[in-house]
Amino acid sequence: MNRNINELTWQEVAALDLSKDGAIVLPIGSIEQHGPHLSTDCDLVFSEKFLEMALAQLAPEVKIWRLPMMPISKSNEHVGFQGTWALSATTLMAVIKDIALSAKANGFRRLVLWNCHGGNRALLEVLARDIRIETGLMTFQIFASGAMPDPLEPLDPREPDYGIHAGEWETSMMMAVSPDRVRDDKRDCAFPDFQSETLALELTGATIGWVTSDFMTSGTWGDATAASLERGQARLGPLVERLTAVLSEIASFEIKQT
Repeated sequence: MNRNINELTWQEVAALDLSKDGAIVLPIGSIEQHGPHLSTDCDLVFSEKFLEMALAQLAPEVKIWRLPMMPISKSNEHVGFQGTWALSATTLMAVIKDIALSAKANGFRRLVLWNCHGGNRALLEVLARDIRIETGLMTFQIFASGAMPDPLEPLDPREPDYGIHAGEWETSMMMAVSPDRVRDDKRDCAFPDFQSETLALELTGATIGWVTSDFMTSGTWGDATAASLERGQARLGPLVERLTAVLSEIASFEIKQT
């Protein structure tokens, strides 16, 4: 089964039976700095590789198709670092809304926003509800590292909260899926030094609109030196398995009023 919607003819798309089951996936990545040791297409690679693996595991009868990758998204938190390309929130939302309208015009009732960039999460959560209201599409957001709890214990207690970018998780995972994109001799360890000074902020859940250059000079948040191929492989299988299961459920999901 060819799940790449762009490789079908218009007549083949028209012949798809989407009256009940079926979903279209929009994979979203980013091109942005990922420290001195990871390529700027890190999130794009994750989005493509994880989805590709999950689609390959789907049962043939599951009606899931995918669109080509959206490579650039809301990455302005990394402004100031070369290699970062970004869309504004307004532009990204407008583009995805137009894609949602096309999904509806092509007969789909379900849209999946498959996202591997943390900077998109809040925006996509708002957008999913807007698309539901404006188009009627059931719209789902899936975030890669949020798809399942980390099966591994952290090597550094700071990593779960502050290893959010180019740290152990992303570096280990890149070692597993595309090791040529890891500059092994450039891996660093960098955590922000404000944790002990902001207890009240953390306890109250107050937040600040930050950019990476406010706190980090190398672009890394976390300990990339602790990364390993083995840790990446240990996470990869369960993540893909969980994504496969979620997509299978979404394909036939119905909203039921009580």
